[in-house]
Amino acid sequence: MRSIFFTILLALLAFVSGSLAVMRMSEGSLARVFGLPSTPIGEELYEFDPNAVENIYLLGNGTSAHCRKTDAGWQMVAPWEDRMDPRAAQAIFGFTLNARVEGAIPSEKVESVNFGFEDGQIGFGFTDPNGDTIAKYILGHRTAWRGTDPDTAEPIPTVFVQPRDKGRKDYLYACTDPGDIHSLLKDEFKALRDHHPFLFHPTIVQSLRVKNRTGEMVLSREHPKELWSIVKPLGLKSDRAALVRLLQGLYDLEALDVKNRSEVTLPTVDPKEVEQIGLKFFGAAEEVVLEIYPPESPEADRVLAKISDRPNAVFELPLLTNASLEGGKDEVGIRDLPLSVNELRDPTLTSINHLGLKSILVSPANGEDIILQRATPKDRFSILLDGRIEEPSVLALNALIKTVTEAKVSDFVSDTATDLKPYGLDQPFLVLRFASFDGEVIQLSFGQGKDGDIHAVRDGTTTVVKVDPSMLTLIPTRPWDWRERQLWKISQPDVVGIQRQIGNEPALELGYDFVTERWTAKKEGKDLSVELVNKRADLLLNNLLDLKADAWLRPDHTAATAALKKPWLNLSLLIKEYDDEGEFAGLKNRGLVIAKVGEEGSVVYFGRVVGDENPFLLDRANAEAIAADLFEIE
Repeated sequence: MRSIFFTILLALLAFVSGSLAVMRMSEGSLARVFGLPSTPIGEELYEFDPNAVENIYLLGNGTSAHCRKTDAGWQMVAPWEDRMDPRAAQAIFGFTLNARVEGAIPSEKVESVNFGFEDGQIGFGFTDPNGDTIAKYILGHRTAWRGTDPDTAEPIPTVFVQPRDKGRKDYLYACTDPGDIHSLLKDEFKALRDHHPFLFHPTIVQSLRVKNRTGEMVLSREHPKELWSIVKPLGLKSDRAALVRLLQGLYDLEALDVKNRSEVTLPTVDPKEVEQIGLKFFGAAEEVVLEIYPPESPEADRVLAKISDRPNAVFELPLLTNASLEGGKDEVGIRDLPLSVNELRDPTLTSINHLGLKSILVSPANGEDIILQRATPKDRFSILLDGRIEEPSVLALNALIKTVTEAKVSDFVSDTATDLKPYGLDQPFLVLRFASFDGEVIQLSFGQGKDGDIHAVRDGTTTVVKVDPSMLTLIPTRPWDWRERQLWKISQPDVVGIQRQIGNEPALELGYDFVTERWTAKKEGKDLSVELVNKRADLLLNNLLDLKADAWLRPDHTAATAALKKPWLNLSLLIKEYDDEGEFAGLKNRGLVIAKVGEEGSVVYFGRVVGDENPFLLDRANAEAIAADLFEIE
């Protein structure tokens, strides 16, 4: 028979068990009764959704801070009413959610003053929209221990952290801190205040306005995917690279210090002396305007500024890039931003769609016009050279298009030039005209001013630019510049013989039969066919048929003319000729002479096709190939 005491004990145990079960169902765990256990080493101290946090509270060294999440992002409520630096919010959450435990000890077993919890401690609190606490802890100083990065095995600094969450056991932890959370919280939490005047993403900017003593400039676009244009003071294309540099610079622009408006006396100056940089975003009714006051003195390295969407803030902005924040980090300076029309306009000479070109005119003042044209966009260009219609040199055509579309102007001299005489453009020394199938005509004129500078203007505009004289050397302006490099177009089946004479040696006569691929050789009437190496003769023929000039020269080229009077090599190809109906019309010689000038190591080879007025340069490899020995070497 059971005793009364035992029966009462069982009843009490049943009551406690039932109560605990009810509490577990309502709380989700028994932590409220027994307290949260010590977080195991290697695990994060906190785990929660940062999106659920609406308020961050900090308290330390007699200063408190309150940050609140709004539709416009994180804002400071105290000690300032201003925007919070988004990077600071990310750093706080990053530390809290990534603080991995490296050691733990019950708090009652240590003196908290030894761990920085009495002197210099900082309290953190995170609450949701209802004001309920999500996390709460006290941050101590750095520890002497080092954690280990699980991925890189590198050592990680640690700090003391003491949770103050309701129901959590009172433990003191050493937690990893790779980002140095203390550096963010010094100077009475000053780093929490956003030191960047502008906060934006480049894709949402619709227009950019710059106003200063020289006037006002506006760049805009109608859609995020459209190109930017300068719409004021002139309609101009923008330079994409310069605009990207400007937007990136405005995004990176960071104040050396930020103060409350009530703490600063702004300079009393003429409003025209206050520069403005305004950004308007897609969907916004008004632009955000940064007003920059003139420096206090010529030696000043910073200026005061204010921005329209943060009325309580005054910024000290660096003037030059080498002005630095504490810690030596270089910052963007106002004077280093591209803020003028000429810095932001497209610096290329012109833009041409080469695929849609119908004709090209190259008209030098001291030479004959060069005209290229074609009937349809799918056709190749043709050119009239020496009375013959030929295909122009692809290299020359590419050089012309590449130069005029990629060359950068040296300076924008004037946008309102009505008198072109001072620039030498009333009598240009070169005119380029590009006509497209859609009817567009772009004409560029080049002239030399009295100061010796080379200027250019596009027909129908008043914008005069200065160009680098070296650019003109890249434009092919002489007829021989447009010749194809290949010396001739001869079909191998039409070749029946080659005659070659090197120096004072007797001429070598080769006979060739394309059908049988047989060669014969004679020198001074003696048959040398047996000694001839057919493979070498084949190679000679291939080299001759594919022979290319390194560069064509003017007809009266002095050095070439003198050298070719005493050629080093005479060569001729005997080929079949056909009439207009394709009938055999006899044999014809195509002659070639090569001159060799200079000593070994610095030899120059000049050449000329017999009957052609233009000499050419030949590279050494080609010259030696057509002069190679064709016989067995004993």
